[in-house]
Amino acid sequence: MLTEKLHWMKDSDNIADEIRQCKGEGRQIEDLLPACDAVLKMGDSPEKEKRAAELLLEMEGRPVAPDFPYDEPESYEDIQKTLKGKTICRPLPEERRFAAIKGAWTGRAAGCLLGIPVEGWPRKKIRDFLNESGQYPLRKFMSSDVPPEIRDKFGIYDIDEGMSYDRQKICWINNMDSYPVDDDMNYTMLSLRVTERCGVDFSAEDVAESWLLGFPALHACTAERVAYRNLMHRILPPYSGIHLNPFREWIGAQIRVDFYGYIAAGNPALAAKMAYRDASVAQSKNGIYAAMYIAALIASAAVIPDYAGAVREALKQVPPESRLYCAIEDMLSEYESGVAFGNVIDRVHAKYDEKKPFDWCLAIPNALIVTACALYFGNNYTDAISNAVLSGFDTDCNGATVGSIVALSLGIDRIEPVWKTSIGPVLNSTVCGYTKMPVDEAVERTLKIMSRIDRQNASG
Repeated sequence: MLTEKLHWMKDSDNIADEIRQCKGEGRQIEDLLPACDAVLKMGDSPEKEKRAAELLLEMEGRPVAPDFPYDEPESYEDIQKTLKGKTICRPLPEERRFAAIKGAWTGRAAGCLLGIPVEGWPRKKIRDFLNESGQYPLRKFMSSDVPPEIRDKFGIYDIDEGMSYDRQKICWINNMDSYPVDDDMNYTMLSLRVTERCGVDFSAEDVAESWLLGFPALHACTAERVAYRNLMHRILPPYSGIHLNPFREWIGAQIRVDFYGYIAAGNPALAAKMAYRDASVAQSKNGIYAAMYIAALIASAAVIPDYAGAVREALKQVPPESRLYCAIEDMLSEYESGVAFGNVIDRVHAKYDEKKPFDWCLAIPNALIVTACALYFGNNYTDAISNAVLSGFDTDCNGATVGSIVALSLGIDRIEPVWKTSIGPVLNSTVCGYTKMPVDEAVERTLKIMSRIDRQNASG
C-alpha cells in the first residue's frame, strides 16, 4: 500500500474532495453518495482503491444539473464563443520593458518568499504571530528569530520535514542564504523553458513533455501531481487534467502562468491563449479560467495603469457566465462602490473556509484575493504583497502573483529596496537546465522571447 507521504496518490483519499468538486460544478451525484460512504468505511486494500477509482470516474463524468445557473465551457473554441467585447493589443513600449520584466521576476520571487513561512496558516494566526513578535505591520520578510515562547506557541521549527522540496529549513529570512526551491518559481521557469524551446505557439503536449523532462513528480502538488501520474499512463491533455483529478479547479494553473503575461505584456488575449494550453494539462473549467484571467491581468496591467480597467480587460478572456467571472465582477463592483478592503476580504472568508484544504487551494477565493490586492494597493508594492499574505488562504502563491502584477506595472525602480537586497540575485529551481539562474539572466531571456513575438507580429 502507498505510504502517507505519497499524498494525492491514493484514490480513496480523494473521494471527499471529488464530492465537493462535483457539487461546485453542479454535477448530479446524489445517488452515488451512499456508495462513496461505503468505500470510505472499507479497510485499506487494493479492492478499496479499485472501487474508489471507479467512483471517482463515475462522479467526474456525471452531467451538470439542468438548473445549474452557470455556463462553463471547456474547450478553447467554446470558451471563445462566449467572450464579449473587443480586447486591446497594445504592446509594452520597448523602452519600458527591461524595468517591467526585471520588476516582474523580482516581484514574483519576493512576494512568494514573503508568504512561504506562513503557508497553510489561517489569517488570524499570521496576524497574531506578527503582532506578538513585533513584526507588524508587515514591511519586510518575516523572521523566526523570536523568543522561544513565541516559537513554541506558533509551532515554528527550523527543519521543514513536511515538504517534498529539497529545502532544509523553513523559509524565514534569518535562515536564508539563497533563494529556496518552490513550486511557484519552478513553474515560472518551466514556462520560460517551454517557450524558449517551442515558441509561443507551444501545445499542451509540449507543456506536458516539459514537466516530464523538467522536474521530479513529487515537486508537483495536488492537481499537478495527479496530472503527472496521468501523463505517465499516457493520458494526455485535456484528459490529464480531469481523469481521477478532484483538484481540477484548484489554484495550480493560476500559479503557473505569470510568465505568459510577461511576454505578452499589452496583449491579454495572447497571454490567455498560452495560459489555456498550459492550464489544460492539469485543470478544467474555473481552474483554467483563473489561469487565463491571471495571465491576461498581468498583460493588461503592463499597459493600463488603472487596475480596475486592467481587471475589466482581463475579464474579457473569461466566460461571462462562469463562477469565476461572477465572483470577480461582484468584487469589482464592491471596489468601485467604495467598500473597504477589509470588508471585501471578510466576504471572501465568509464564503470560503481557509481551514478546509479544498477551499484553501481553490482557484476562485485566491483569485479574488489577488484581484483585491491589485485594486486596492496596486500603486505600492509593499502594501500589495503584504496584504496578499495577511489575507490568508494560499499565502505564497498569492504573494507571488500579486508581486508579478504590481511589480511589472510599476517597474523594478519602484520596488522598495528591502525586497531586492535581502536575498541573493540567483533563483533556484529543480527544473532541469534552469536550476540556478541569475535574475538578470531570466530577464534577458524573457526580453528575447518578447522580441521574437515582435518579429512574428511584424511578419504577419
